[in-house]
Amino acid sequence: MARDWDKLAGESGRDVPEGRLGRLVRMGRLGVSVSASTMARKVGAVLLPGDSEARQAGDGRFRTRQAEKVLKVLGQMKGATMKVGQILSADPDLLPPEFIETLTQLQHQAPPMTWRTVKAQVERAFDRSIEDVFRWFDHEPLGAASIGQVHRGTLRSGEDVAVKVQYPGVASSLESDLSNLGSLLQFGRVLVDRRRLDDYLGEVRSAILAEADYEAEGRNLAHFAEVLAERDGVRAPRPFLEWTRPTVLTMEYVAGDKLDEALESMEDQEQRAQLLLRFIGTYVWMFHERFELHADPHPGNFILDAAGDLVILDFGCVKQCDPGFADGVLDIMDACWQRDDARASRLYRELGFGRNDPDPRIFDPALLRAYHEIALAPFLHDEAFDFATWDLRRKMQAFVMEHPAFLKLVPPAEGLLVFRVMSGIKGLLAKSRAHINVHRMAVETAARRGRLTGPPRL
Repeated sequence: MARDWDKLAGESGRDVPEGRLGRLVRMGRLGVSVSASTMARKVGAVLLPGDSEARQAGDGRFRTRQAEKVLKVLGQMKGATMKVGQILSADPDLLPPEFIETLTQLQHQAPPMTWRTVKAQVERAFDRSIEDVFRWFDHEPLGAASIGQVHRGTLRSGEDVAVKVQYPGVASSLESDLSNLGSLLQFGRVLVDRRRLDDYLGEVRSAILAEADYEAEGRNLAHFAEVLAERDGVRAPRPFLEWTRPTVLTMEYVAGDKLDEALESMEDQEQRAQLLLRFIGTYVWMFHERFELHADPHPGNFILDAAGDLVILDFGCVKQCDPGFADGVLDIMDACWQRDDARASRLYRELGFGRNDPDPRIFDPALLRAYHEIALAPFLHDEAFDFATWDLRRKMQAFVMEHPAFLKLVPPAEGLLVFRVMSGIKGLLAKSRAHINVHRMAVETAARRGRLTGPPRL
């Protein structure tokens, strides 16, 4: 392997824009381009009406081109802008499929920064030359994400490691990036619910502040490496805390296939189902029994190693959960299984849903039952559920059109990140064409927590 320390990270390497003005100009240009072309498309549809089927196909191609514009800029900007793109792409109920398909690329690979920048970041973090720390350091990154990119290396002591190097200026540009994003995504009012988008921007701010401290992530890795040892077939990489700094994280290198790609290549349907159940079961266990959650479940953060273990990566965003809220979610499930709609209504109030506008209409027991039939469909019946055909977005849009007050059933602050995690998991299950029984897992969890009041009435 090469040891050319001055070689750039390939022709695709790009310098990450650091200055606030430069980042603002790029976002402004993108906003003008997207808004202008969207308006032109709408005007054209009014002035030149045509065959509806042809127009629908043309709209799909137009949205793909728009998404490609956004993808290019978000991938170059990194930081908050790219993080928002990753979050939106992980939730198939927020955006049209053309945007989801295009922005999903942000979850797997984004344009890397140059080797010159990587080397400078590492040497600044350790206050010594890169050769003093690493016997070998690959100039080509394994992957580039929103906050940093990962390289393979070998420590002077001989261990094979993965080294996460943070992009320069991530924390210092956070506030201006979020402000710029808020303006840009005005065009998204037609594509994404504004209240949910505002919640996501708030989440991104908190997530980046947490994720920008790689020393804290190293401690999270050490903690979860110990915690996950309790579960068969699931683990986290071991960190090297002595070679970790706020902007550089050194951890055990783990070879394997990305979870979504591994699932795609599996021909044995039972094997696929068992792996997916192991994945979901780990999240259920973390939330309902450990009360702490790996809170960034996009596909790039999971690999299947040579031993068949599911390896969870990237513990920059960890959620400490309120046991009362976690049990309250199980209580709502139990109320659904017992067909006690009045109890479900009380539980929503007690947990703080609709806190900003407690419209009594959103707590109507009959309305909540109709909502549960849509939103909790995988958990209501003791049978395998087909996530690939679960058109949650369309059904929820129709439901809200009929009952607009239901938009006020906003989760409490404690639940915002939790439900975003659930949405990301649901997106992975849909893309993986999962056909599994999650009802049984939910019932067993409720029973272990003492939240099951009787056998489910199916």
